[in-house]
Amino acid sequence: MTVPQPYAAIFFDMDGTLFDLVACERETLRRLLAEEAPALSPATGEAFLTAYAAVSPSHWASGLAGDASREEIVNGILATVCAQPEMDLFSQTSLAERYWQLFADVAVLEADAQEILALLSSRYRLGVISNGYADTQRPRLAAAGLTDYFETIAVSGELGWAKPDARIFAHALAQLDVAPAAALYVGDSLSHDLAGALAAGLDFWLYRPKGGDGLNLPVGVTLVTALSQLAAILG
Repeated sequence: MTVPQPYAAIFFDMDGTLFDLVACERETLRRLLAEEAPALSPATGEAFLTAYAAVSPSHWASGLAGDASREEIVNGILATVCAQPEMDLFSQTSLAERYWQLFADVAVLEADAQEILALLSSRYRLGVISNGYADTQRPRLAAAGLTDYFETIAVSGELGWAKPDARIFAHALAQLDVAPAAALYVGDSLSHDLAGALAAGLDFWLYRPKGGDGLNLPVGVTLVTALSQLAAILG
């Protein structure tokens, strides 16, 4: 663990860092199922959620690599789940738009996220740098009651640059008129967050609540397993 620098600003990733993305997806699906299949038994609903979680990552990886729209990706996931035995619960072809409407209002936070932001906001300038869709990320911050903690919110869907592109980090820094060497970025992704932050000249702390076994982190990168550790490390 390195000795913290006297940072002027701290930037946060959203999904997987401030928000529990898996829990947000599950809650969105619960609401969708409640609307579209209200007579569904709890056991079948849980089986549907489990099946969705099992196929979702591969669909997102291949869909984004192939430049598919988010609606196409979600409809592909739903179609795969509904093709499984006893999972043909509804016609999924028109549900993706509703999924994203519901997702924008779901705000399941990582443990201690709000508390640590409240504490750090009294000592540091805070910002968000997130890969995501323009019409979901800001509403989700608002639904969680987090918006007012941040002086700048940089969303890839609005700017056209996505992590690890250093330009989205440069944009956020410029918004606060802060030099890269005076900023810290906290995120959960090695390929997007770590690579982008280091390329842009920011210090990086990796948030991994399950620990970092097997990870070979670059010198100077700090691993935190709970957001509450941020205040303790920063002193």
